[in-house]
Amino acid sequence: MNSYSILIVNEHLDYLLEEAAARRAQTAETPALLKRIASAAASVKATIAPADHSQSILPTLNDYPYRS
Repeated sequence: MNSYSILIVNEHLDYLLEEAAARRAQTAETPALLKRIASAAASVKATIAPADHSQSILPTLNDYPYRS
């Protein structure tokens, strides 16, 4: 019985090793480093860029008496 259990365990280990090798072979397509840096820079630039206040819901301060 001991040799049979060793055979079963070894077969299962071989199956797991094959499955792990197949998963390693399936690499996900990731964007290049320069594209990721450019994307991050563009998002930071869009955040820092002057906002278009024409679409704002806040009132403008034109003719406000306490405005200096």
